[in-house]
Amino acid sequence: MKHGFVSNYTLSTDVCHQPDLRGLEGIFIEPLSIATTQELFPLFGGSKLTVNNDILLPAAMYWSGGDKFTGGVHAGEPWEDKFDSLVWRGVATGGWNKEQNWRGFHRHRFVAMNNGTIVQQAEDGLPPPNFQLPGDEYQLVARDARRLGTWINSWADVAFVDLSCSPSDSTVDDPSRCNYTDPYFDKVSIMPMTKQFRYKYLADVDGNSFSGRYLGFLRSVSLPIKATMWREWHDSRLVAWKHFVPMDNRFVEYYAIMQYFLGVGDLPGHDEEAKMIAMEGKAWADQVLRQEDMQIYTLRLLLEYARVSDERREHMGWVEDLAR
Repeated sequence: MKHGFVSNYTLSTDVCHQPDLRGLEGIFIEPLSIATTQELFPLFGGSKLTVNNDILLPAAMYWSGGDKFTGGVHAGEPWEDKFDSLVWRGVATGGWNKEQNWRGFHRHRFVAMNNGTIVQQAEDGLPPPNFQLPGDEYQLVARDARRLGTWINSWADVAFVDLSCSPSDSTVDDPSRCNYTDPYFDKVSIMPMTKQFRYKYLADVDGNSFSGRYLGFLRSVSLPIKATMWREWHDSRLVAWKHFVPMDNRFVEYYAIMQYFLGVGDLPGHDEEAKMIAMEGKAWADQVLRQEDMQIYTLRLLLEYARVSDERREHMGWVEDLAR
């Protein structure tokens, strides 16, 4: 972090650098599944934590390009025609959220932080259920005026579509609801990706692992604001603050990011800067994250895997490009 914002995106995804996140991410609290082995063998996957050595491949949903994750062929409206707001829809995933542990889960925390009523109550002295209000270093104008909750309600459209209880709650008629989170969260209808693309700002937070919506967000002409603990095949091809806005996994600077871009009261926003990052992200994704790029990446990866698996590995490889 620098001045309260992510400055080293690679390090921000390193759990060993931030051991406190063991209580703030579902994967570290109670993952959906976990398997270990004493044998050494290759594992290919679409994402990995920094403590793992999976061989990364482009995820299937990036390749398929379906409406659920990418919005299909629809790339979104022009920037000027979009709502000057932020949207997020999702399931309360991340692991097995239970009555004893849900307060630590990252998605529950993010949704609660976007509930202006809960934030307003926190400003009035009632402790929030699962997060802390940001400190004075972020110089939030709305908080200084004790209007943070009202301001959040003016631009945040964030909600769960399924509370994903564990185990399924038999005390309620709707299995997608939970009695232990009902006092804090309402469930809303699913919003198609094409409708989410009507918003200028798209929050992107982890689920059970990486977010399969990231590539669609990059191509949407909207601005992705991304917080993640997972690494993917394309990370080295994308530059934080140029192609997307990085966010700390604690979400401590979230309100300050939105204040910078949207403005508040007499404090002007930076709409042109947001548009520039969104356009840079789309242009670069269209250039280096195409299906052709996924094919080339996978082919080179498998060729190298075949080489290192061969007993003749020391004598195999492409050498004609070496300096003579």
